[in-house]
Amino acid sequence: MKKVATIIVVLLILALAGVGYWKFKEQKNASDWRTSPAIRRTITQTITSIGTINPITQVEIGTEVSGKIEKLYKDFNDKVNKGDLLAKLDTETLEMALEEVKIELNKSRLIVNNNLDDLEKKQQLYNQNMLSEDALKQAQFTYDLSVQSLAKAEFSVQRAQKNLNNAYIYSPIDGVVTSRNVDEGQTVAASLNAPTLFIIANRLDEMQIEANIDEADIGKVEVGLPVRFTVDAFTHKSFLGTIKQVRLNAISDQNVITYPVIISIQNPENILLPGMTANLDIIISENPNVVAIQERALQFRPTQEMWESMGLDYSKLETASVTAKTGARTGRPGQGRGEGVPNGQRPSRPQGGPGIGGLQARDGAPEYKPAKVWILENGSPKQVDIQVGESDGTFIQVVSGLDEGAEIIIGINYVKKTDGNSSAFSTGMQPRRF
Repeated sequence: MKKVATIIVVLLILALAGVGYWKFKEQKNASDWRTSPAIRRTITQTITSIGTINPITQVEIGTEVSGKIEKLYKDFNDKVNKGDLLAKLDTETLEMALEEVKIELNKSRLIVNNNLDDLEKKQQLYNQNMLSEDALKQAQFTYDLSVQSLAKAEFSVQRAQKNLNNAYIYSPIDGVVTSRNVDEGQTVAASLNAPTLFIIANRLDEMQIEANIDEADIGKVEVGLPVRFTVDAFTHKSFLGTIKQVRLNAISDQNVITYPVIISIQNPENILLPGMTANLDIIISENPNVVAIQERALQFRPTQEMWESMGLDYSKLETASVTAKTGARTGRPGQGRGEGVPNGQRPSRPQGGPGIGGLQARDGAPEYKPAKVWILENGSPKQVDIQVGESDGTFIQVVSGLDEGAEIIIGINYVKKTDGNSSAFSTGMQPRRF
């Protein structure tokens, strides 16, 4: 008897365990809502772009004369003042050319003096009627010609002296040497385009970013707007700038029209270097501490399959799908993706990157739009009317209709049973989204 009783007890325990496991499995496989709370955050509208960091003023230093680089006095990254000697060309040939024209100048002076004496003598003879007028005119002509030759020789000396002076390359501005394109012993040839020896930036603690903004966004860009940017060298550090200029010269590249925008930045630590690529966020508007929800909540539309997987009566949902404000029937949930949005259209998403777009009236004042979302209230779904404002591409501002902390339905994890087997699906993991 004791053995039979033991067997009965064991069987009862196994049966209870089986029932418990079955209940646990059913609960584990039950569908559940995917929710996201309404939270307070800053909604920022931005225009994203890229640009290049450059000095505000950058001067290319060349040479007006040809010759061999005899000596370099400055190198990369050297600070220079206006008038500092940067380089010197070999001056031997230039000094010889100067001496040659000086000799010609002295020769011209001697000729002028000689012709002047000859002219004065012939003038005396002419006054005494001992010389013809034609001979006097010839002497005058010879003298005038020698004076012209003397003036030419003086100009030649000035030119040779200037060429000699140009062999010494001086800095025209205060700044920093950002590039040196020659070495000592290298020969440079001056032509119509003077060869660049050095590039000097006026200063690196104040720089600018040159960016090209698409024509679709340029209407939102104004002088004075703040800009936040990062560079690849410091991925975890954010920098600030201000729009200094919106230039009018449009640039066309493969039928894409852009406009140059100049952004002024401060670089007191000199960690931003010329030529760096800046990843820009031009801040069009910023709304701090507002109630916001995920934009995907506006796209959630329950279907019959979803509703019944939660054990809810879909027919009641059909009956309730009448807009309270207008009394017009909106259709079965899940069929009209524009339910709750004016004109039956989905809320517009920012174009061209996160945060671009937004709701702005023509006069610049904020414009709000009605929408519908589903919330979870006491474990049951409920549709509510709200008004939405600006969006940053992921979150959208809720102007009215929702309180902070409300659980917004953004999807569903449900179980689809086939042939006695259960398989779990999640709107966030499957290609199909609700």
